Amino acid sequence: MTGQEFEQAVKAAGYTQKRFAEIMGVFRTTIARAYQSAEVEPFWVYALAGLIASKSTKEIIDIVSKADKIIEKK
Repeated sequence: MTGQEFEQAVKAAGYTQKRFAEIMGVFRTTIARAYQSAEVEPFWVYALAGLIASKSTKEIIDIVSKADKIIEKK
């Protein structure tokens, strides 16, 4: 993945450069360097994928929980 593709993926996931860096526990400039690289280190891609998966899982749990409450009322 190129730095530009990585930057687009981070933004598409709903994170700013600053927020992604905070979550990862690194300086914003570390992420800025990844955005500029010809090829992003795989661990950054995997970290982003993990965040997306975690976020999706939480959203799925919320949706199913709401549906369960509707079923319980019937």
